[in-house]
Amino acid sequence: MLRRLMCAAATIVATSAMAGNGRIIAIGDEWLVSDLAFATQPAQSKQLTDNIAKFFTDDSPSRMLVWSTSGPLMGSERGVRGVAFANRLHELGHTLDVNPSAPFTLATLRNYRAVFLAGLSGSGSEHAQVLEAYVREGGNVIVMAGTGDIGGAPTEAGQWNYFLNKFGLAFGDTWFVYGSSLITVPTLPSANPLGKLITHVQWGYGQTVYSTQPGNPLVEIAVYGDFTGLTPPPPGSAVQPIIGTVNILTKCLGDLDNNGMVNDEDFVIFVQHYNLLLCEDASMPPACPSDFNADGVVDDVDFTIFIQSYDLPICL
Repeated sequence: MLRRLMCAAATIVATSAMAGNGRIIAIGDEWLVSDLAFATQPAQSKQLTDNIAKFFTDDSPSRMLVWSTSGPLMGSERGVRGVAFANRLHELGHTLDVNPSAPFTLATLRNYRAVFLAGLSGSGSEHAQVLEAYVREGGNVIVMAGTGDIGGAPTEAGQWNYFLNKFGLAFGDTWFVYGSSLITVPTLPSANPLGKLITHVQWGYGQTVYSTQPGNPLVEIAVYGDFTGLTPPPPGSAVQPIIGTVNILTKCLGDLDNNGMVNDEDFVIFVQHYNLLLCEDASMPPACPSDFNADGVVDDVDFTIFIQSYDLPICL
């Protein structure tokens, strides 16, 4: 079994080195990093922007692409088109190209470390195929909903879900509408790096972000909003998921010796657990640490998750 696993490791690591590990952020409302948000709650808007940049680049100066049809409302540039948002990314050492004349193709996206999308730009089934290929090659994508640029909430969600569903995320099909004004929404504490130091966000017409693969540890809800006491309330619970992520390693999956890295030492430990197979085996360590998808066995599914962790060895 060890020989088979090592051969599989060589194959998957080689593939991973070419494919990389892309990351996705889905945000249910574009007002969170709007110019108005930066004006009314500058520290929080700056922190969220910093969290996004670090999540995609790990503080490495990078070239990014903004593609959005969401123009200004109420005298404020919204979401990825925000001037203050762009200025903060520039301060962090990144460069941005906004709405280029180039075609929306994989060849174009490959020129950028991250692509920021809102509105019609990049939406729909045809663009979803481009975005999926880009992410699987190691590209990073942020999508903001709630823009109203693609019809109502069900239409906007449907157009983006062609892409998001490929990776276990989806936008909900209902806006939480609170009249013509924007509101400040408290957030719940989160261990996710995107939720770091975020206590509240700005909200307008927005929608949920939820996981379609609750058993997938690489899909996480990063931030929940607390809409308690607001009228009308959101559908279901007052606490709603508003920022979701794909392929983040906040739990540092694969760091089995807890040294902050996923490396060969962790592989040796994983092999031992893989050979035992069953979590109920008396020789398996408590909590069955290599059973990443929590299905009671340490098998090829867990090995695939381990290799993804191995390809991004530094724990966040």
